[in-house]
Amino acid sequence: MGATRMMGQPLEWFFGMTGVLLGGGVFLAAYLISGWLLKPTTAVMKGTTAVLRGVPPDAQSAEWLPADFWKLRCDINMIFAKQRQALNAAEQHACQTAQRLLNAERLLREAFTALQGLFAASDEGVLVVDAQGSIIASNAKLDDFLGKPVEEVAGRDSTRILNALIERFEEKAVITTWIEKTAASLEGQDETPPLVSTDNRVFSLRSSPMRTDAGEVIGRIWIVKDRSEMRVLENQLRESQKMGTIGQLAGGIAHDFNNLLTAIRGNLTLAELTPASNQAGVRDKLQNANHATTRAAELVKSLLGYSRRSTGVAVRKATNLKRLLADVQNLLKHSVDPRVTIQMRGGMDASYATGDATQIEQVMLNLCLNARDSLPADKGVIEIAVENVTHRMPSKSAETNEASDFVMLVVRDNGHGISEEHRQRIFEPFFTTKAGSKGTGLGLATAQDIVREHGGWIEFESEVGRGTEFRVFLPRLLNPEQIEEEEAPIDNGPAINAPVGGQTTILVVDDEAPVRSIAMNMLGFLGYRVLEACDGQQALDILLRTQEKVDAVLLDIYMPKLSGRDTFRELRAVGNDVPVVVCSGFVIDPDEFTILSQGRTPPVDIMLKPYSLDGLSKALAKAVQKTQGETPAFEIAGSRAPQQAAMLVS
Repeated sequence: MGATRMMGQPLEWFFGMTGVLLGGGVFLAAYLISGWLLKPTTAVMKGTTAVLRGVPPDAQSAEWLPADFWKLRCDINMIFAKQRQALNAAEQHACQTAQRLLNAERLLREAFTALQGLFAASDEGVLVVDAQGSIIASNAKLDDFLGKPVEEVAGRDSTRILNALIERFEEKAVITTWIEKTAASLEGQDETPPLVSTDNRVFSLRSSPMRTDAGEVIGRIWIVKDRSEMRVLENQLRESQKMGTIGQLAGGIAHDFNNLLTAIRGNLTLAELTPASNQAGVRDKLQNANHATTRAAELVKSLLGYSRRSTGVAVRKATNLKRLLADVQNLLKHSVDPRVTIQMRGGMDASYATGDATQIEQVMLNLCLNARDSLPADKGVIEIAVENVTHRMPSKSAETNEASDFVMLVVRDNGHGISEEHRQRIFEPFFTTKAGSKGTGLGLATAQDIVREHGGWIEFESEVGRGTEFRVFLPRLLNPEQIEEEEAPIDNGPAINAPVGGQTTILVVDDEAPVRSIAMNMLGFLGYRVLEACDGQQALDILLRTQEKVDAVLLDIYMPKLSGRDTFRELRAVGNDVPVVVCSGFVIDPDEFTILSQGRTPPVDIMLKPYSLDGLSKALAKAVQKTQGETPAFEIAGSRAPQQAAMLVS
């Protein structure tokens, strides 16, 4: 260019030529580079795309790929396939888990709703506390029992709630001991016997620990159950079963009673036919009739004593079990075949238990009557026994159960025994193996229920063809020497005879004219001045509205217009403390008349008809002595209009 300029020639053609040459060189270079670099790159890209899509590459692309590229492609595809499979499985599991959680949530919500409904509608008061003693939940029934909501009583403190529960019972010491023992125990469910509340209803307490699946205690449940209606039904069932037992006894007793009536009637007839000159023969026959009458009265008294309505386990008293078995033996011997041998065996030591004597007697009679029904046709033997033993309760574990003192009552027979298939069911209600209408199936069930309520249990052994033995265990009452026995009849010596002129006056109140006549003649023979009334209302008229001075009253119980109970209550209500001797053909509970006396003088004595001259003499002697010793004041409000309402018997 410089030369050209120097030569002075124009340079446009040179630049044009140079541009053409440069452009052609660039194009040639680009073409050569594209053929050498882009072609293999494109082939590799096509081949890779084909591999990733799962199809073989074309021949042009394949020649640019390594030999192991296809194997790499298979490995990569397999990895992707496994990842897709794992991802699908994870998605499916997640969906299933989510569905299960939804179902579980729905079921939990339904269960919680149902639990809330049951908790609120339960007829038992429920208290749930955690391991620290804080209240978790309670229901409305517990609020009703306490008389106010739980939150007002104790907030969240369970100790205050338990103290409030204790205050609702009469036997606070028993409940306190049970709660302290139960709260410290990690054992299973525990329950108190039925206990009387301050409003005279019957409740029981039950408690059990709450545990996790691993066995860890995380809290405790306390339950208060109202057993008032159940107790009424249980007593009704027992009474109906007892009536069934009396029905089985009545046949034999009626037989013996008719024999005694035959002896009485026969001796009286022979006494009438004996010549008056033979005073010794007449006296002998009358004594025989009197002896038969005494035996008949004792027979009826034993049956009435058993049939009287029991007041329940809540008024248990110290019971002499040896004496009770003797009464059972006396009742039983009238209801078995004379060929049956009844044996009684007792230990040397005294055997006492705290309980309802009538209910324990019912248990023993049920067992004895079952034994009677299983005896062979001849050479039957029933053995009843009582023994003091030391035993462990079968419901407790051997590690924690210490031996305690019990009284064991035994009924053993040599009957046909109990088969293996029936042994597991004999205590089931209404289960019986007796044919027809010979058994109700309630005897053993009632017996077991009574024994359990007394804190005991029943065991038995039986072998087909070799007899059965039942053993009743009752907690023994120790230190029997400190127990006051029933008062024996007091011998007051000869009867007090009224002085001539009738200074000692007895009012005889009875609706039965023959009985009233006998009593009046006996008292007249003893020297008393006697007034009579045929019902309670007439007796009140004599005592409260006439000027008659009455030193004692012989009062019958069952009368028309006004019963003996109502008459006695009205006398004491107006302040009249005249001594009263109660007499009846039924067994009378002395505690009943203590209540009727309203804090004033109770009856002097209670006699069971038929009474003897000696018994009547001693009872009225006690009453008259009481009058002479205390001189009761009869301050009666209102006027006393003279009215002669009785017949004077000299």
